[in-house]
Amino acid sequence: MADKRCENGHFIDESWDLCPYCPAEQAEAEIPVVRPTRFNSEIGLGSPATAPGPGPRAVPAPTPPPESAPRVVPAPVSSAAPPSGVRRAEAAVQAPPMERTMAVQKVDPGLQPKRYVVGWLVGLNGTVRGESYPVRMGRNVLGRDRRSDIVVNDDQASSHHADLVFRPEERRFILMDHNSTNGTYVNETEIEPRRDLALEDVIRIGSHRFLFMPLCRDGFYWDDEGALK
Repeated sequence: MADKRCENGHFIDESWDLCPYCPAEQAEAEIPVVRPTRFNSEIGLGSPATAPGPGPRAVPAPTPPPESAPRVVPAPVSSAAPPSGVRRAEAAVQAPPMERTMAVQKVDPGLQPKRYVVGWLVGLNGTVRGESYPVRMGRNVLGRDRRSDIVVNDDQASSHHADLVFRPEERRFILMDHNSTNGTYVNETEIEPRRDLALEDVIRIGSHRFLFMPLCRDGFYWDDEGALK
């Protein structure tokens, strides 16, 4: 006789695990209850939803947050070190050339001696007849060159034919030939190489003749202040 009973009180054989007299009951799957952990509550996140299954499922332990890696700060690149593969001579920046300020002496026009008129040459023939040319203090260049003080437009005249110089400290007018080809004449006499001029001397250069008329002479000259005495 069987002395084993099931949960409902039926006697069954001891070797049986299930009671043949009890109706078959469908077991309901247990729904696991997952409670939020301390980590999730701190960061404000809930646990992920767990799909229902036939039996309880183990909840994995929360993964601790990864430790923050140390921040790597790139080292500043030195401007003196050239990059790899580039020669130091090419990478070096050449300094601009040093600019130098040169002092230029300013010439005051008021300090330069003014070249006052001290006489005239008056043309006597040709195209210059009746024309007057001022003779100024210092050196006066006579010649065919257009830059001359007194231009002599004659084929026999040299570019720099002669110099007419007035020396105020001596009150002298001196005519000097400047190694001309055809010579310089005063009163039809060739000068070799210079001659003092006097009132109404006639100067000839080539075919052109000029009458010399001085303004400054003994007792009549410009003083240092520009006054005529």
